Amino acid sequence: MRLLPLPGGILKLRLEFDEAQLLDGLVSQLIDLLQSHSQTTLDPDPLFASLEVGGSDSLPEDPALARLFPDAFEDEAEASAFRRLNEQGLVNRKMQDALDVSSALGLGNAPDIDGERIIEVDITARSMSAWVRTLTALRIAIAARIGLNAEGDQVHLLASDETRGTVLVYDWLAAILDSILRMSEEAAEEPEDTENG
Repeated sequence: MRLLPLPGGILKLRLEFDEAQLLDGLVSQLIDLLQSHSQTTLDPDPLFASLEVGGSDSLPEDPALARLFPDAFEDEAEASAFRRLNEQGLVNRKMQDALDVSSALGLGNAPDIDGERIIEVDITARSMSAWVRTLTALRIAIAARIGLNAEGDQVHLLASDETRGTVLVYDWLAAILDSILRMSEEAAEEPEDTENG
């Protein structure tokens, strides 16, 4: 994985084909998880879609979904009321972000560079939020699945053959996310070039 800054605040993400396949597979699993929790299709009636009203009454039983959609209030009644009105909109937005990332990866059009298939994706100011939110959602879901709840958990999870690979993927996603955030901040801080006359 390499991330290169381009003019105009664009970041070029270069992934080996196997890396892109892994990321796309994780994003697809996230979409499936969100769809399993969704009470509407992604493209419902236009009026209903614009309102994005709907949701469940309580915290999801699935630990990944519970972490992705926590209660907004400590009071149970207030949390339930908020969830019934807003949860579907939150689900739809996370799904759309994930679909945007999957579409950007475009695995069917990967060029062959030096005998290796390389995936290149331009992350623009417009698409940045979808990438950041999707990578964050993936890390939240993975952490919930393997019981990564505190900083100290990572040590014993890495020591276990059953969870080591998943923790390494979690850290890889963190590296991509951190690189995107750091390089976008650096690009924003760079002064614009001016001609000295």
